[in-house]
Amino acid sequence: MASPSAMTEILPRRGLDRREVAGAFGDIGVLFPIAIALITLNGMNPTAVFLAAGLAYILAGRYYRIPIAVEPFKAVAAIALALSLAPTAIASAGLLMGILLAVIGLTHVANWLAKLFTLPIVRGIQLGLGLLLVREGLRLLADPHSAETIGRSLRLSGWWVGLGGAAVLLAFRGSKRFPAALVLLAAGVLAGVPAAWGRLPALQWGPLPIGFLRPQAAELWRVVPLLVIPQFALTFGNSIVATENTARILYGRQARRVTVRALTLSIALINLLSATIMGSPMCHGSGGITAHYRFGARTERASYVIGGVCVALALFGRAAVGLLHLIPVAFLAVFLIYVGAQHGFYVRDIARRAPWLAIAVAVGVLSLVTTNLTWGFLAGFALEGFGRLIAKLRSLRSIPRQAQ
Repeated sequence: MASPSAMTEILPRRGLDRREVAGAFGDIGVLFPIAIALITLNGMNPTAVFLAAGLAYILAGRYYRIPIAVEPFKAVAAIALALSLAPTAIASAGLLMGILLAVIGLTHVANWLAKLFTLPIVRGIQLGLGLLLVREGLRLLADPHSAETIGRSLRLSGWWVGLGGAAVLLAFRGSKRFPAALVLLAAGVLAGVPAAWGRLPALQWGPLPIGFLRPQAAELWRVVPLLVIPQFALTFGNSIVATENTARILYGRQARRVTVRALTLSIALINLLSATIMGSPMCHGSGGITAHYRFGARTERASYVIGGVCVALALFGRAAVGLLHLIPVAFLAVFLIYVGAQHGFYVRDIARRAPWLAIAVAVGVLSLVTTNLTWGFLAGFALEGFGRLIAKLRSLRSIPRQAQ
């Protein structure tokens, strides 16, 4: 879908440098907050959640040979958090998604479905996701819980903490010696330790016992309309079609293994494995690929780094959540805003084609207003269909004139 001229020829670096390590953490602003929320509010097992995410990162890096993001299902997470769903319901949704995507991938239906997602719709999905990430970052900054207390009397609001994080990010954004994401993480930990002094988590080694999903028919039927249908459209549009497009823009020929069918099957495999151990349903993400790339990742080594960190967090069990809480929420918000802005900017390559731009903007704005990318790209389909109908009618009207 991306034109060859839009693709970037990337030469992989040799060795594991600081920018590679920094880029490995580029998508934590999406992965960690959602994972923490599902663990603390829905009672999911942190060992299962982080173990599944870590293995998914490592296996995806090994196959695709570029940094491929691994993220929790956003629609499933949002609905599960709002309705306080049990871990079994969340895992059951992942199981059904895994089966559905496996069938679509193995029967080659994925390539047919992908044709429905044209470039304007993909750009609209990317724009909508970018706007949602920016809005979520701003919401986190405005949340009173993002404030940090230093010492006994100094209390900084999330806006001030986020402003400090943004200043760090901008100051080091172009630095090759001190990668911005790595500096921002280090600054976040340094800022978080004093704020949490006296209530630091006990670092207890050892994973929590992992349970195995025993699917129940009633629960499976319940999650189909509640979780699976809303998530499927988002997954196919953003995690498969838009991810393939984003990977080819950023990595060119290096992303030759990133195809619609491969992404469909890898997400299916991830969810079948994760659901088995009651982990969170997961997917790849076009925004996550942008995040890893913008913060310096260029090879699969970045996937091994973040995957290894997730596996290590799994070994800490419940203490993993406490460790992640050392990073100020406002700093994670800065990650979200920066990545969202970068992701939304992909719409620039169709800016000179007014009809395409109108469709993309409609998809993006409606996705933002409804907080649901599904409604956005359904509107995109309708607009494209209407445009084609108008063009067809005009061509039919011109036939009699040509005959005369």
